[in-house]
Amino acid sequence: MKLFSFSAGDKKMGIGVETSSGVFNLTRALDIYQKAKGVRQPVSFDFLQMMVEMGYCSTAVIRDVLSESWVQSKRAELRLDSDFKYELPIARPSKIICLGRNYREHAKELKSDVPSEPLFFAKAPSSLIPHETDIVIPRWLNDRVDHEAELAVVIGREAKAIPKEEAFTCVAGYTILNDVTARTMQKADLDQQHPWFRSKSLDTFCPLGPFILPADECSDPHTLEIRLTVNGKIKQKDNTSSMIFSIPEVIAHVSKFMTLQPGDIIATGTPSGVSQIQDGDVIEVSITGIGILRNRVIKEV
Repeated sequence: MKLFSFSAGDKKMGIGVETSSGVFNLTRALDIYQKAKGVRQPVSFDFLQMMVEMGYCSTAVIRDVLSESWVQSKRAELRLDSDFKYELPIARPSKIICLGRNYREHAKELKSDVPSEPLFFAKAPSSLIPHETDIVIPRWLNDRVDHEAELAVVIGREAKAIPKEEAFTCVAGYTILNDVTARTMQKADLDQQHPWFRSKSLDTFCPLGPFILPADECSDPHTLEIRLTVNGKIKQKDNTSSMIFSIPEVIAHVSKFMTLQPGDIIATGTPSGVSQIQDGDVIEVSITGIGILRNRVIKEV
């Protein structure tokens, strides 16, 4: 069971759910569910981020909603046909936190030391783009630009200085993130001891989605295969079991320094195999159980 945001027809937004029985309009199902339960002030769930923030990103909740809505209406009426567009699952996170060098082989290929504690940095939320949207390399940028496939954690409740033993309780689910990086710019900034925020935060440099896998649908996020292809050729392939710092360790560490809010995104680092992307390339990132994130690269003209 996977959740996604969609738009269709006249740009109407909604939440979809993909199950073994098909793809359904969860926004419509939630509306039917609330009416059947006699909710006095029904909430219109048009955005997946709203559902995450309200704590409804749960397999148990979704199954209850679907079961009740199927009782009240024909299942076929809730099916989504193919005429829709995937939108960002989380469109306005308060922050995007990324882990640096969280895979040993990636640290080696960058000729960098393996960190002794989680090394994190930020990407600007304005860099987000959804599935099947173009990664645009600005016309003024003649640097090398790299792909970086990552498992991303979606925070489901506020967390401040949370112990690692409790860290999973604040996870709403998991999605896919491509940490596109202006590599030459990043290296130049590092050589000058400057922050590398700009090299990570150009517009369109953070493809995300298309699905969120609810946390209770994933028995162990540390056993997932990550794979990235460029024009069908495998460039990155590893397993999240290779991460140096586990997801609970990362959440505990980051939340010592800043309060994590519902809808925040933590990208858990990329495996080795990062390489340059160029005009016309098609990038596909896949993670076990979550799906495929696909984006084309274009050079701005």
